[in-house]
Amino acid sequence: MSAMVRGAVAKTGHHYMRTEYGAEAWAQILAALPADDRVLLEHIDSVMHYPVSLDGSIFRALVEIQFHGDRALAEQGLRLGGAYQADALLDGVLQLFARFVSPQQAYRRAGRVIASVYSSEVVSKTVVLPTGQGGSVTIVGLGESDYIAPWHCGWVERSLTRFGAENARVTERAWEAGLNASDELIYDVRWD
Repeated sequence: MSAMVRGAVAKTGHHYMRTEYGAEAWAQILAALPADDRVLLEHIDSVMHYPVSLDGSIFRALVEIQFHGDRALAEQGLRLGGAYQADALLDGVLQLFARFVSPQQAYRRAGRVIASVYSSEVVSKTVVLPTGQGGSVTIVGLGESDYIAPWHCGWVERSLTRFGAENARVTERAWEAGLNASDELIYDVRWD
């Protein structure tokens, strides 16, 4: 069974894309999708979850249309989108997670929080450095979502910064190796 993502979470990302890149770019992204995917997006308000593969299709179309396939530009833009989504969700549906936590506490929860927006096929594991200022977060089950790694990197960096971390830096190993998607995503997280 394919992994699913919460419709409310995905809508936040779609809102960012429409706002940041404009209605014309969003229309081009939709036009690049198969008809069934466009229909599903039109009814996103009425579904609790939808396939992460659709997010992968949206990200692929965004990268081609907005960034002309340039991975470096795509990474910058997707990180900004992840940061926007972090702010929106931490001020909204995830605000309980955001109350009175240190960067260390937020980091220890990061994998579970990311996995919680997906169906049970998506699991996480967090390893903490002895210094308490980072480690690695492994997310398994999102192999059908191309370009999700830089989005998550921006999400985690922004979240840590909101909780008081300085110079938060997040990279993902498969992305750094040149892969656009991987079923196992390993995020290396550090801050000062």
